[in-house]
Amino acid sequence: MTDRELRDLLHERVDDLAAPDLSGKAWERAGRIRRRRAAGVVVGAVASVAAVAVAIAGVPGLGSAGGPGPGPATHRHAPTAPSVPSGPARTGTTQSWPGSRDTTPDGRHGGWPVYRGPTASQEESLPWIGSPFPQAVDLSAPAPDVADRPIRSALAAYAVLDDAGGTRLLLLAPDGTLRSVNTSPVGPYDDGAGNDISIADDNLLSPTGEYLAFPQAAGQVRVLTLATGEWRTIDTGRGQVVTMQWMGDTDLWFPPTTQGGQGPMYSAFDGSRVGVAGERAPLAPFDPGAGPYGRWRMGPLGTAQSWGGIAGLPVAGDRSTPTQAVVVQGYRTADDALLVLGADASSDPQRPEHCCSVEFWLDDDTVAFESGAPGAPQRLVAWKVGTHALTRVATLEGYDPDRQVVVSSYARVWDR
Repeated sequence: MTDRELRDLLHERVDDLAAPDLSGKAWERAGRIRRRRAAGVVVGAVASVAAVAVAIAGVPGLGSAGGPGPGPATHRHAPTAPSVPSGPARTGTTQSWPGSRDTTPDGRHGGWPVYRGPTASQEESLPWIGSPFPQAVDLSAPAPDVADRPIRSALAAYAVLDDAGGTRLLLLAPDGTLRSVNTSPVGPYDDGAGNDISIADDNLLSPTGEYLAFPQAAGQVRVLTLATGEWRTIDTGRGQVVTMQWMGDTDLWFPPTTQGGQGPMYSAFDGSRVGVAGERAPLAPFDPGAGPYGRWRMGPLGTAQSWGGIAGLPVAGDRSTPTQAVVVQGYRTADDALLVLGADASSDPQRPEHCCSVEFWLDDDTVAFESGAPGAPQRLVAWKVGTHALTRVATLEGYDPDRQVVVSSYARVWDR
């Protein structure tokens, strides 16, 4: 039996396990900005689900490579990786920090190769990589209403929340300009802890960037088509839609947990039910105290997600400390890899808990994650999987990180 067949067998064994309804990074951040502590409970629940799955397998590192993200729904097979077009948007330096050409891992954990990433302060000196994004995304720049200056699609959606309860929703157009969105048609959606997560959600923007989807109470989702300004309501018939994720280009998927499982899909185009998907987030060879956070994204190489609270990884100075990592489970087991984040306990500034959610795949083998430190603006960092090559993609500016948080949602970019 191959490793891939063993991974599929694992998920067949755990398909019937009951799991709590969970949310991701946006839920946690919305709670923090209102001085609440819901995030720890959420992550603990996710960790327990992941730990049960690994324990059943009996073999570290086994799991499915499926997940929501770029392209048609896949069912335990790798999508065809498209060619990445060249053009003005992708010009720029692609070299990385010292040792970037070295593919030798810094160690192994449960059979997975482990690469040590830079500390938060070291990221500030990483070189830039060419991408569809401007190097600086200024959230204070002029942002006319998208109803007045329509765009067909957006690269990103940014929900800016302040400590007074205010929320703005901004779109990054392909030309680097901003648009604002009037979200008055969107009703509140309480997460059960007094936090409105209807707009503070990291799954708002569709993979093509053409639609915004807002989870609502009573099993509904409000969908906005950017090009036309048309709003529609999708009624899923479910009691909650907090696990909403995108599948393919225009379908909304509602798995039982944010880590996947069997769930129905509905078309964002007309609201019709279009089938069922059963993809799952990547599993990794971690102890029960570790847990995944944020969204998981499929790309040409595999599926990526961030994990926190990990003990026993090879870290700087041969220390073994709880830390965070970007997990990439490849469609081939040879492509499995872990990137350690914030492993140096003496680094300054320290990374916050759940610092570095995976956001998107930049190209065939490069995954981009969000990074930051207390009081510092968020930045996007790219990792060429299986190497020591890391680069900066963009930095978010024009907001006050001491009193505001930004919940980001990105379109698919690796096939642009």
